[in-house]
Amino acid sequence: MKTKNAIGACLLCVAAACLAWTPTPATTLGGGANDQVQAKIGATTDGGFCMSWFDNATGGYDVRANRFNPSGVPMWGANGVLVADRSFSSTVDYSSWVVSGNQFAVAYNDDRLGGDRISFSLLSDSGAILWTTTVGTAGASVANPKVCQDPFDGAIYGSWVENSASKVQKFDVATGATIWSAPVTIQDGTAQTWNADLWPAADSTGGVMLSCVRQVGFTGAKTIKAWRLSPTGVLGWTSASTAPSVVFSTGSLQIGNYPSCQSIYGVGYVFCWYTSSPLQSYVQVLNTAGVAQFGANGTAVTATTTRNRVNPSFAADGPTNRIYVVWPEQVPNTSTYSVAAQSFALNGTGARLWGESGANLLPSTTLYSADFTAVRCGGGATFAWQSSTAFGQASLYARRLNEDGTNAWSSGTVLVDGVSSKSKMVSYRQSAATVVVWSDGGTGLADIKGQRIGNDGSIGGNPTLPGDLNNDGFVNGADLATLLTAWGTSEQQADIDHDGIVGGGDLAILLSAWS
Repeated sequence: MKTKNAIGACLLCVAAACLAWTPTPATTLGGGANDQVQAKIGATTDGGFCMSWFDNATGGYDVRANRFNPSGVPMWGANGVLVADRSFSSTVDYSSWVVSGNQFAVAYNDDRLGGDRISFSLLSDSGAILWTTTVGTAGASVANPKVCQDPFDGAIYGSWVENSASKVQKFDVATGATIWSAPVTIQDGTAQTWNADLWPAADSTGGVMLSCVRQVGFTGAKTIKAWRLSPTGVLGWTSASTAPSVVFSTGSLQIGNYPSCQSIYGVGYVFCWYTSSPLQSYVQVLNTAGVAQFGANGTAVTATTTRNRVNPSFAADGPTNRIYVVWPEQVPNTSTYSVAAQSFALNGTGARLWGESGANLLPSTTLYSADFTAVRCGGGATFAWQSSTAFGQASLYARRLNEDGTNAWSSGTVLVDGVSSKSKMVSYRQSAATVVVWSDGGTGLADIKGQRIGNDGSIGGNPTLPGDLNNDGFVNGADLATLLTAWGTSEQQADIDHDGIVGGGDLAILLSAWS
């Protein structure tokens, strides 16, 4: 058992006590000694978010989680809750998902039972661990756990790699008990079939869609296929066939690349990846029946392959019928980098809406690197990226484009954060802003940081919370005192529901947002 650093924990509590988005410096969301890395976030119904990350403050990368209100204020304590006290000396990928009722599911590799297994934990909306279920065959090689929730029956689904195949299991959301008598095994013939991403089905029949990287042998081409599973664990996009759908089969992913995807209810599934030869990024859409819409192998984000275009990030938005993609690009064998973006219609056939080369976000310039992009959309899209002038000298930038690809901000590119190492950017969308979260600092020094970028280009502004009458980022006793003092009057600050009088309706709104 590891010895916990009580002094470090106390200092962390003090540092995190007054969190809220500010223009500078960026808000520290997870801090402490050694590394805090690989944040995963998901939006909650109040406009805030849940976040998980790996914490190496006491030796061994533990799993931690916290919930934040829209102003970046922690709701589960200064450094959240410990989900799993592990002994791993390095990290691999994992996943998390905000479950209905603002509960939070986290899937991760787990060595607490001896060896390496996969665990799924569910946290309540107040941060209590409701259950943990561990799966995987003892002695097997397990990796890349994914988790999501079926919105129709509320069940939680988990998937993971086990040896050369992928496994899927269904869990009771109340107890964590496994619902299927045995996990469903996904393997395409004798090929290695490795779990890439898991999403709820895009139609009302429920279940999940699992994407997998398929390859034969170490040097074989690495392609993507997608399987559909019903709520009862039956494989098949149709009742007549258990065959997977092909996302792309010509070319190959790079080794160790497991691209993410996204389901859009009523539309289908969006995939985005880059190939190894050429180094080019692509997008594909499968409809709800698993039929490819952007050609047999997807559509490239640009019409040319004269630049290396890797590590794309994407977001899809059903209401506006758009897919947005952003990527760093490099003139091969040089230090010339740029950043560009592209847009596609969700219900289209892959036509590039922002020209054959995409929209330029960062003009070509001499840099150490440009990488770690993020995007969130809605009436246009906000893009973020980091560029480095030297090793460990990275700055974070953001820019918003309208739906037609024109600049939404007259000032163009906006500096979000100063010089430091950065990695693993993720983001979520607020009603009028994008929140970007990343790991900030060199090896052994990294903390999880975040910033709020308004759709108007403002940096660090805090959203107005219903019931936050003194605008301090909390809804608590101070706000209640203000409301009660104004009870029965028409005082505008306390008239939250704008009905002309401070009364029961305002009190109900305040109490529902209590933090």
